[in-house]
Amino acid sequence: MALNMGKANTLKVNAMTQLNLLQQHSWPAKHKQPKKSVWAKKTTWAEKLHCPNKFNFTDKFLLTTLAVLLFLLVIQSVLFMFGFNQVHAAEPTTENGAKTVSYGQLNKNFSTESRAQFAKESRTIAITDQTLGKSSGKSRSEMQAEKALNFARTNTKSSTSKLASKGYFHEFAIYDASSFLFDDLDQDGYYQTFSVVFDADVISSNPFEVAYVYAELYLSQDGGPWTHYFSTDVFEIIGENIDDEYEVMTTLYEGYYSDEYDVLIDLYEADYPGIVATFSSDDSDSLYALPLESDDYDHDYEDDYDDDHHHGGSISFGLLLALFGFALSRAKYHR
Repeated sequence: MALNMGKANTLKVNAMTQLNLLQQHSWPAKHKQPKKSVWAKKTTWAEKLHCPNKFNFTDKFLLTTLAVLLFLLVIQSVLFMFGFNQVHAAEPTTENGAKTVSYGQLNKNFSTESRAQFAKESRTIAITDQTLGKSSGKSRSEMQAEKALNFARTNTKSSTSKLASKGYFHEFAIYDASSFLFDDLDQDGYYQTFSVVFDADVISSNPFEVAYVYAELYLSQDGGPWTHYFSTDVFEIIGENIDDEYEVMTTLYEGYYSDEYDVLIDLYEADYPGIVATFSSDDSDSLYALPLESDDYDHDYEDDYDDDHHHGGSISFGLLLALFGFALSRAKYHR
């Protein structure tokens, strides 16, 4: 009987051993083994940097994108430090590029409030002197030649001599002229708005002699050639009366580099082509070396003043940072 029990125990042990072997090789048991990470076979960025041949297309694209964004951020930072939202070429005024906004009337009709209102509105007005035909950008000699040619086309010698014989032509003088500066938004010492006041007189034994005149105004940048910037309307002057002083307010709207400008005034009698009087920086220091610049060089950063005509080329810091963050997150995802 003891022998039978030993055999039974031996058979039991053998059965248990075979059961354990089956459990170890069964399908569920295989998946209880530790799983090897799928990322283990991927190459790390450190390995790729040591061996550039391991970079795939995605890696190269992400690295190129990051490099371009970093370059743009550096450029934008430099421009911002120097106070530019757009790179401007430091060029003198040109006939096609310069734009102004002006308004002229008798000086007595201006007030402190109306001057301030003009200076404010002229920065946003859409109609310039060039559009209205009030500014040609031509040289002084070109303006004189054009007037003489137009007069010759519309008048005969006989009609001119008749006007002269009747005493139609008067003797004139510009007694004095002065200038005033307004609006230096970026406080760099250069102003975008200025006014010129001048007193034109009729020289006559009759203190109440009446004449009708107009003026052509010119700017000279740093001693350069005179460039026409405004033609006044015809206005009335009486003898040597000071009450007929004329004032022209001007905002340099675009195309005037920060510099010193001289002013010249040519006075014309209506319907006569020749200059009857002139006054310039040679006659008064008030018209000499005015520190001026156009609105596209005069930025008001405190008020975040933004004009469409000179901020179109800037790149947003927020957009660049967002693109940089996106590219960086993609790079981390593909590591």
